[in-house]
Amino acid sequence: MKRAFFSFVLLAFAASAVLGSGWKRIRVAVPDAAAAQRVSDCSLGLYSDFVTLGTTDLILGPGQEGELLRLMLPWVVVSELPDPKDWASRYGGGAEDDYRTQYLRYDQIIAQYEVWRTQNPTRVSRQQIGTSIQGRPIWAYLLHGPRPPQIRVLPTLPSTIKVILTAGVHAREWISPPVQMYIFEQLLERSKVDYEYAVLSYRTYLYVVPVQNPDGYEYTWTNNRYWRKNRRNNGNGTYGVDVNRNYAKGWGGQGSSGNTGADTYRGTAPFSEPEAVAVRDLAIAVGNARGFVDYHSYGELVLYPWGYTTASAPDSGWLHTVGLAYRNAMTASGGHTYTLGQTSTTLYVASGVSNDWLYDQFRTAAYAVELRGTDFVLPTSQILPTCEENWAGFDAWLRSIL
Repeated sequence: MKRAFFSFVLLAFAASAVLGSGWKRIRVAVPDAAAAQRVSDCSLGLYSDFVTLGTTDLILGPGQEGELLRLMLPWVVVSELPDPKDWASRYGGGAEDDYRTQYLRYDQIIAQYEVWRTQNPTRVSRQQIGTSIQGRPIWAYLLHGPRPPQIRVLPTLPSTIKVILTAGVHAREWISPPVQMYIFEQLLERSKVDYEYAVLSYRTYLYVVPVQNPDGYEYTWTNNRYWRKNRRNNGNGTYGVDVNRNYAKGWGGQGSSGNTGADTYRGTAPFSEPEAVAVRDLAIAVGNARGFVDYHSYGELVLYPWGYTTASAPDSGWLHTVGLAYRNAMTASGGHTYTLGQTSTTLYVASGVSNDWLYDQFRTAAYAVELRGTDFVLPTSQILPTCEENWAGFDAWLRSIL
């Protein structure tokens, strides 16, 4: 035992000499399911939304060499990373509050939705759907109508559907809130001047949750740009639950962790976290939502259920067809070509995720869209192009489920 411990200390010392000081992006080999679960369970930060077979990138902070060695997996250093406290001054939070050109703080995001609500009081409303661990309100905004005059003369009114969009569940994925804001604004403004979009807006009750995890999101601005989870005090010196491993469908399975220090820590029970409860309760109150999209970064993917198992969902053909509408419209608009597929077979198994739960409860056309890039720190120059391609995708997707 002493010899093994001494050998580990020597290896850790050698790794420390190779790695040096500071933060690193590390790429580890993930050859099989057992290795993937070890990576999910470790206390190193994920540098992506999911653990993937083949390789997965991790965040190595100062003094974490031992945790890397305990994985017993081959690894290489991909790049140096800036100190996680140094990001806010580089990427936004300025006075102009233009979400297309800079990233915004939580209060700035909500302030923009409030502008839309104040200017359009008959069409935009809001409700508080929950309160975060640290007491911040979790808001949902509804965009709907009004009924265009031309529709009023029809003998039978067109059917309507309900759609829910969420963003900011993973704190560091700053690109997801502006994409959702752009979609909201485009449908709002186009419906004022274009009859086709007026009808589309009348037929759609669009609910958006601007930032599902406001505590974590703010923490990425003030303390740690790489933070992913919420800010629950786990009582043992660790903080945070992965809100997108806290939904009931498949909770506790592969691709989540019982280690409180892991980025994929699933919590003590399904819906233990108020941020997950807020979206659950919204979905139940809305009832039978026809569509759901949860925006993430990064990877350029359009993913549908199931995540918790490699078995196909009962409506997998329909989910694939509807997903194609989103993916193909992005490409046709001049945007990037995203990969479409079932979560568990395109990436790896992920249990307790939101779109699995929405689909299971309501047979919703439920997707997770992983946005542009190969890094969740997306340059501000990429905000508008990412927004534009996803508006094109959303527009086509929405029409496909009407």
